[in-house]
Amino acid sequence: MRCRLLLASLDALFALALSSAPASAAGWALADERRMAADAASFAPPDFKRQLAKHSRRLMQGVSDAAAGETGTRAATAHRAAAARGARALADSIRRHTPFDEIAYQAGGIVHELATALPPVAPPAADTSVGARFLGFSAEPFPAPEKLAAAVLPSGTPRESYDASITLAARLFAWIWKSAGGDASLISEYPVSKGPYAVRE
Repeated sequence: MRCRLLLASLDALFALALSSAPASAAGWALADERRMAADAASFAPPDFKRQLAKHSRRLMQGVSDAAAGETGTRAATAHRAAAARGARALADSIRRHTPFDEIAYQAGGIVHELATALPPVAPPAADTSVGARFLGFSAEPFPAPEKLAAAVLPSGTPRESYDASITLAARLFAWIWKSAGGDASLISEYPVSKGPYAVRE
């Protein structure tokens, strides 16, 4: 029963991501970034996934607000570094029992940073997210978040950039939850050696 409720919550999360949103000035449209947040959340550790689904509106608001504040002047490396800093701050916030609506909001900001670090090399098709794939957790799944965020993944096409963005976000979500003292054993189910994994069957 709990599994069915969780799946229903994630379906609602993805539906929220699909709601109308204007394109950002450059790179991904806001609707794409919101889909990335939903897709990355689907590979978060189960307890974290439940909280992100429960606070899905705040997760999406975090993406939207971060995108609205984007100046477009920072290099990709700066966005990756910001995502890593955000991951450290979020793990600390969870340990301090910060309300999860704020945790979800900040998680949305991390997704935006990674999406901006990996912009599409050409205008993405409207259905870019349809065949989205999570590439898997690396053989060393819990190094420093700076190393996770800096990982070089294929990004030669819009689809590859989308997959890379959700993969890095999901890896940081796992790091955050484990660093905060949570159970992140889920990673063993999705090794990079057996990936990629379809987000939507």
